Amino acid sequence: LAVLAVAGCSAIFSVGDVEAIDFPTLGLADSPNQFLVCPPGYCLATSNLESPTYPVGVDGLRTAWEAVVAASPRTERVQVFGSGSQVAYVQRSALLKFPDIISVAFIGLDAGRSSLAIYSRSVYGSSDFGVNEKRIEVWLDELAGEVDRRAGR
Repeated sequence: LAVLAVAGCSAIFSVGDVEAIDFPTLGLADSPNQFLVCPPGYCLATSNLESPTYPVGVDGLRTAWEAVVAASPRTERVQVFGSGSQVAYVQRSALLKFPDIISVAFIGLDAGRSSLAIYSRSVYGSSDFGVNEKRIEVWLDELAGEVDRRAGR
């Protein structure tokens, strides 16, 4: 019975409609259950971490990012905006299936360089015990490795 109850939690903890994020004008809530990554000067809000610049075009960065996210447990792409310049994902906690929404915008800097903006936040509760920060730091580390791997470095 307990297993059935836990299995049904993802239906109970829905995320509703996920909308595109306007990163340049994004305002952050006062709660600690969110994590923002932006290139320098891209976001009005103070980001928690500065986004790196990657030595690949925006399409290469998006492909490498998708590989990283695809390897992440309990994560699904829920929305693609525009021509794929922004994508939203939901990752659920292992036990109770609490959802976090992760929005990422891919930013072309020039033909061979790109960056991204990421906003990861909990849907429920006011504290996330650092889960959003940890997830994004891990994904950024894996992304750097994936970009290098694809470039043959």
